[in-house]
Amino acid sequence: MRALKICLWIAGVGCLLSVFGMFLPISAWESIAKVFGIESLPDSPLCVYAARLMSATYAAVGVFFVILALHPMKYGVMVPFSGIASVFVGVVCGIAGLTAVMPTLWFLGDSLSCVVLGVLILVFWHKTKQSSAALTES
Repeated sequence: MRALKICLWIAGVGCLLSVFGMFLPISAWESIAKVFGIESLPDSPLCVYAARLMSATYAAVGVFFVILALHPMKYGVMVPFSGIASVFVGVVCGIAGLTAVMPTLWFLGDSLSCVVLGVLILVFWHKTKQSSAALTES
């Protein structure tokens, strides 16, 4: 159970970090983008809106993970769903990054962290369910 909770906390805190993206000025985004080798961001209100909306969505998902981490057994199928959803998002990030011919560094962190945490959540959920079933049978 402890490993499952740790994975859920990591996913939650990782997603919650995106809350800063909602409030950072565009100049800060530009500075961060340069670290990753992105020469400039599109100067479009739609891009700014989409980026802030994405940050808010990830922050909300982070709250979801934290709630699950507090009492995973209380939420039933939501825990394995969170693992499956994480793997799905990671695969989509990887495919989207490759098909957009983006440099690997731009999307690999998102893709790998989602897939790895999603798989770990599923594995630890399965082990936790087996342990509780064994305890109930005893």
